[in-house]
Amino acid sequence: MDINQIKYLLAIIDNDFNLTKSAEILHVSQPAISKSIKDIEFRQGIKVFKHKKGRIIGLTRYGLALVNESRKVYQQYIEMMEKLNRFSEEKNGTVKIGIAPVINSIVFNDALISFINSNPGIELKLVECGGYSLQKMLVLGDIDLAVIVSPATIEGIYENLIYESSVRVWFNANHRFNKIKKKEIPFTEVEKEKIVTLTDSFMVTFQLNKRFRGDRMKPNYFLQTVSWDLVLNLVQRDSELIGILAAPIGQNYSDKEIKSKEMTPTFPWRISLCNTITSIESPTVEYTKKWFLKYFSKYKKISIEN
Repeated sequence: MDINQIKYLLAIIDNDFNLTKSAEILHVSQPAISKSIKDIEFRQGIKVFKHKKGRIIGLTRYGLALVNESRKVYQQYIEMMEKLNRFSEEKNGTVKIGIAPVINSIVFNDALISFINSNPGIELKLVECGGYSLQKMLVLGDIDLAVIVSPATIEGIYENLIYESSVRVWFNANHRFNKIKKKEIPFTEVEKEKIVTLTDSFMVTFQLNKRFRGDRMKPNYFLQTVSWDLVLNLVQRDSELIGILAAPIGQNYSDKEIKSKEMTPTFPWRISLCNTITSIESPTVEYTKKWFLKYFSKYKKISIEN
């Protein structure tokens, strides 16, 4: 007997041997149930039902024993399917996610805590390095997901925007930029200053250099570093320096210590969660991607006014 035959048998018993009613409940045809009963009796070589004038009126002694055992088997089947469903709902496995260090400390801290608490079966392995390196690792399959400053520069990478802000120019309160009444600093004025910013391995600097080249400008880099707090510390101490960093990075600095303004043309800072076609073939990776997209869907563009 297969599980459908057991299901048909129990339905007939529970509906007082009414084949029509049993068929309606099971969403099958009455002939299908009748055929199933005949198959059971033929294969087992026993009479399961008592018949009178072509109708089922009860169970034989063998039928009664068969029904009792069938109920036990069907209950075990139900319990087994419930366990399988629970297992399918619980996400397990390892996901390698690459995040640029600045993004991790500014944007992703709370998201990581929430994800780990909500998904104890998934182990997140973090890889922290510059955005360009992360893109190469993603394409090569060394990581499953990457969180980078958009846009991606390597083909075959699919982006989902999760966070949006802007890149601003940062300066000491005694710098000339603080005397400019306009809220935006022209990019042509930025070129004239001694600039402190991140190294070329960061996407912000990659985009900054691209902008300088596009405008046929040559930046005067005073210092490039992997430490965003060093950028702001130097600008705070030296009124001749300016820093170029994403707006959220300077949120820990008070208005009195350091100033910032938007640049014109606008310099966006967009963060994308990236994958390749093959990287999300794993259900756990795809689930992780969707979880973070849902988490960040509540965020809107961040702005800072100084």
